[in-house]
Amino acid sequence: MSSEVLSDPPLHPFRATLAGVCAIGIALGTSRYAYTPLIPALIRDGWVSVPEAGFLGGSNCMGYLASCLLAIALPRYLSIRFVIRLSLAIALVGGLMSAFDFGFCWLVVARFVAGLSAAPLLVLTPSVLNSQIGDRWKKLCSGLSFAGNGLFIVLISLTLPFFLEFDVQVSWFYEAAVTAVACVLVWPLSSHASGKPLVRSEVLNHHNRGQRKVLLGLILAYGLGAVAVQPPTLFLTDYLHRDIGLRVSEASQIFSILGLGTALGAGCSGLLAGLIGSRFTLLLIYVSGVISLLLVLLTSKVWVLALSAGLAGVFLMGLVAMTSQRTMEAVRHAQHPKVWGNMTFAFALGLTVGSNGMSALLQYGQTYLDLFRIGFLIACSGLALTLFLSCRTLPSDQQTT
Repeated sequence: MSSEVLSDPPLHPFRATLAGVCAIGIALGTSRYAYTPLIPALIRDGWVSVPEAGFLGGSNCMGYLASCLLAIALPRYLSIRFVIRLSLAIALVGGLMSAFDFGFCWLVVARFVAGLSAAPLLVLTPSVLNSQIGDRWKKLCSGLSFAGNGLFIVLISLTLPFFLEFDVQVSWFYEAAVTAVACVLVWPLSSHASGKPLVRSEVLNHHNRGQRKVLLGLILAYGLGAVAVQPPTLFLTDYLHRDIGLRVSEASQIFSILGLGTALGAGCSGLLAGLIGSRFTLLLIYVSGVISLLLVLLTSKVWVLALSAGLAGVFLMGLVAMTSQRTMEAVRHAQHPKVWGNMTFAFALGLTVGSNGMSALLQYGQTYLDLFRIGFLIACSGLALTLFLSCRTLPSDQQTT
């Protein structure tokens, strides 16, 4: 970020952290995963069919994919402050557009617009947050901000059933209202962001053979993880409602456990990495994803499915946190933003391929359990790649274990 001197005094750590939680909560919560608890009601009220509900999730992932490119390009030409505020506005517009049933094509555009807000907030918020917080609190506050995704999923999942009793449109407006309140809380942090574009730096991209193998394994496994996580994050609530027979409110409550898992996954993976290193922590994270998908295939007991949802949340955010950490250890610190940008794009591509591909399978007669089987096999493949490629020893591993 630019070294521009800020005239305003830094935010209080609590206010800065709250803003960070809300920014990540908008990026990954209300703009993306908070859509899943609405799926049973959207189908029930005739807004979409079962495959169309999946394609809306795919459209949202496509918006996220496009936002990854925006997160790389826009800060080079526009101020960080403007990009953050633009993303907040796009998130609110996308949420409000989703509240009107003007047909499937309209909803596809609405979910795409909502997805556009995600990556810039996800990429730019941590650096702005760190500029406001002393060294003593940076790690704690950064970890808490990434828990915003899970906290927002929990909030939406537990409160949304009350609004679903009225009408699905009212529920969309409720999610838009949550986004609006979060935008207000993020605004003071955006005011402390740089008023200038990012400073460009020339970085050498020479990686040795060991680094290249680690990065190859990471990027492939990260993309596979994005595909594997689609069944629980996109189709779980409708599976619980339609196939298991739970009420919409009960399915939403179980999905809140997934949100709790994401909050725990981001923080606990960091603590675990400090004890056993990022290599083995990343393996354990992938094991949690494999177990999560396997549990759904083994039984339909509700408490087991709730456990599966929690493990899926741990897998989702733990995978993000540990892949970033492992990437940091594989390359120079100055190279991390560019390499991590490529990793993020691969993840978004995996989300898009997974959601649209699985939605197409539903359209051609496959069941939700079939999708969980596919996710399980892909997760096993990602685990194997993580084991044999991305977990090769690096010099930094001597310092992280």
